[in-house]
Amino acid sequence: MTQTAIDPDSNVPYPVVLTPGFQDDKRKLSWLAGLMQRSGLQPVVISPQPTDGSVGIDYLASRLAEEIEHHLGLVQPFDFFGFSMGGLIGRYYLQKLGGAKRMRRIVTLATPHRGSWTARLIPARPALLQMYSDSDFLRELNQDLTLLAQHDFIALWTPFDLSVTPAHHAYLPTLPAQRIFSPFHGTLLHDPIVLREVVNLFILHPSN
Repeated sequence: MTQTAIDPDSNVPYPVVLTPGFQDDKRKLSWLAGLMQRSGLQPVVISPQPTDGSVGIDYLASRLAEEIEHHLGLVQPFDFFGFSMGGLIGRYYLQKLGGAKRMRRIVTLATPHRGSWTARLIPARPALLQMYSDSDFLRELNQDLTLLAQHDFIALWTPFDLSVTPAHHAYLPTLPAQRIFSPFHGTLLHDPIVLREVVNLFILHPSN
């Protein structure tokens, strides 16, 4: 089912597509989606599957594109939030699959933009191989950040992250980033301070 595009001159905020990460599904984003709804935003949770690493991030990005068309139609602009691997899924959609035409504000949380050494501790699977710090996938994705830089992008990261290692790999040095203090990667989306910060980024800096 598709939705009618929102008039860009209206005061209605764009929908916010929320995408979780590795081994996650829609339930991971339920707290954030609920807070967004109570704050007057329009969250649309899209969790391309499978997220167990058995398929590549590029494949998950193509599934994201299909789901966006299913939920929002072909022209509706939207904002985007990606948690962990979900941020890379969103970036691939933006940078490689034409998503730059529709995505406006982009917020990532604990996303291994420059890879993670921790990924090597898990049995090798396609998506995990792509998240290695020296992977061809990330080298190509980060080689040209022009499209990403043209959007309202910010990466949230915590220095206490033990899943994205080293922790500073969760942001791109040339693009906006914001440090948050929350102790565990897996509980970031249950931390009320982090959730409020994410919501505020969409409320206080609307893309339309």
